[in-house]
Amino acid sequence: MIQKIKHYLETHEKQYELLRYLIAGGLTTLLSMVIHYAVCIILATKAPLEGNVIRWLIDAINAATDAQMSIASAISWVIAVLFAFWINRQMVFQVKGGSSGQVWKELGQFALGRIMSFLIFEQGLMLLLKAMGVSNFVNRIVVLVFVMVFNYVISKLWIFRKPKNGDA
Repeated sequence: MIQKIKHYLETHEKQYELLRYLIAGGLTTLLSMVIHYAVCIILATKAPLEGNVIRWLIDAINAATDAQMSIASAISWVIAVLFAFWINRQMVFQVKGGSSGQVWKELGQFALGRIMSFLIFEQGLMLLLKAMGVSNFVNRIVVLVFVMVFNYVISKLWIFRKPKNGDA
């Protein structure tokens, strides 16, 4: 069974790339959540750890102020974008080498793409769906799908595109 899956992935590069992209996105999302919650806990915690650890962690996260949540979001976003750049470059699109100038250019494009997806979808589409009365749960799912597709397309076609014959 594993050999069949391996053979399929080796002979279907586009599907394999999409699978790698989904795995990378899942890992990036997990990292972002862990960093976000950890920063909230660090900034908001005043009481010593007592009793149930899980309850204490949840209470610490919920005790974060709006300002602390914003700081946590900013820190987790920066770390998640850097991680996503690295994992997308190495694992998903398998870009090899390149000058330091080229890598910095790709990182700049990658960050710009993530800012664009944040503004267009995470803010714009989210607010539009909210104005249309779409529930927060469904809203978030729709937005995440659009963000994922947009980020994949700009990464594939703009940031990590393979040079055509004759391109430098």
